[in-house]
Amino acid sequence: MLLTNKLDSCVEKFPNRVAIVDSDKDISFKELRDRAIALSKEIHKNYKKTNTPILVEVNRKAETLISFMAVLYSGNFYVPVNNEEPESRIFEIAKKVEAEFGVFHDKNIFGDINKINYNDLNYSDTNLENNSYNKDILDIDPCYVLFTSGSTGKPKGVVISHRMVLDFMDWIIPTLSIKNQRVANQTPFFFDASVKEIALMLGGATIYIMDKSLFMFPVKAVEFLNENKINTILWSVSAINIMANSKVFDEVSPKYLEIVTFAGEALSATKLNYWREFVDARFFNLYGPTEATVDSCYYEVDREFDDSDIIPIGKACDNMELLILDGDKPSDEGELVIRGTAVSYGYYNDSEKTKKSFVQNPLNKFYPEKVYRTGDMVRRNERGEIEFMARKDSQIKLHGYRIELGEVEMAMASLNIKDVICIYDKDKEEIVAIYSGDEFSKGKFRKALRRLIPTYMIPSKFIRLDNLPKTSNTKIDRNKLKEDYLSGKI
Repeated sequence: MLLTNKLDSCVEKFPNRVAIVDSDKDISFKELRDRAIALSKEIHKNYKKTNTPILVEVNRKAETLISFMAVLYSGNFYVPVNNEEPESRIFEIAKKVEAEFGVFHDKNIFGDINKINYNDLNYSDTNLENNSYNKDILDIDPCYVLFTSGSTGKPKGVVISHRMVLDFMDWIIPTLSIKNQRVANQTPFFFDASVKEIALMLGGATIYIMDKSLFMFPVKAVEFLNENKINTILWSVSAINIMANSKVFDEVSPKYLEIVTFAGEALSATKLNYWREFVDARFFNLYGPTEATVDSCYYEVDREFDDSDIIPIGKACDNMELLILDGDKPSDEGELVIRGTAVSYGYYNDSEKTKKSFVQNPLNKFYPEKVYRTGDMVRRNERGEIEFMARKDSQIKLHGYRIELGEVEMAMASLNIKDVICIYDKDKEEIVAIYSGDEFSKGKFRKALRRLIPTYMIPSKFIRLDNLPKTSNTKIDRNKLKEDYLSGKI
């Protein structure tokens, strides 16, 4: 089975149900499938190859999702490209996948690459029977290649197959299942978190694409949720924080939400508690790297948390196993390692980086079995739940003490500031906290933090900015902040 079979099934069951709503139109499941097939025929007319990468321009329009499905119907796999990316990064992505073809609908961002414009097609064509261009595609073949930021500055393309996405769907649809699911899409379609919403759509949900400007005025974001009777959101922690930091629910709160999930970064219990005060819904903390098809473990919030508590990332999703390894040995604290069908094949056209993270399961010496080493440090709590601690590369040693900078950040986040990151200045041997929100004096910070973490973990410097820079994936841009600090810009 392929993802296109899932869309075909939706059309058979409820052809006229709305699949996608963007800022200017509604698209039914039948319209989505018909337009995708029409576009796939145009792709095939101009590009005869199959099982190869096709670049797709991404913005916040239904045409993006139609183009994704069209590429799959054409027997190829799609590579999402943000149409606001710098030209140099688009070039890097195209070069890495050796792209020969692209599809765009708003901006012609693909330079000299052979391409077609979605808007040049005649979608009134009545000959929209399903083609057979993907008849030789197997579920183990790629579905998409999604590029993440690389530590060297070069983007890395994670290869995800149809089978991996279908496996993910087998877990997320029943886990978050409610009747007449109306899902508000916040995450960009070049970010892996949006695959959750696509998965729900292919299970019959309606996706309402939110304009990113709504989060500049949180009241308008809540009004959007209420006007469209949204009952499900799968948002980044950044978006959850925006709403909590603004205290918007003091004025107006979501009326219809039944499911709230958050992912991408660690959410402080302070922010979660604000949401739970006003929103009567089931809350899920989802965790997972792009390399393991979006989410690999989850925790449904089932108890009260103090503001300084850590919210667990919980337990493995179905058909996944989470190993905690100290080196290559099992432990209750160490690096999180993932095994299961949804583990990616690796990085496209980059065997060197693939070999570093996708390795033989060290607990299995009997046959080849690939696992993914996440680089995330976790521990198992007294309830048997897994808790995220920090990135492996954010672990430092200071004055003989091993310190997880993520633990310092979580302690600071519980003080009800907006955003915070900590960096380590090796030359001065000191921890520096950079934060946004209400201004605290150094003395006030130190007094509050002494109740939460050991004295040796308390930062030496506290720098306040109006806002912390974010990456295109809405996460705090740690690399830029560290670079700006070390260069003296902040």
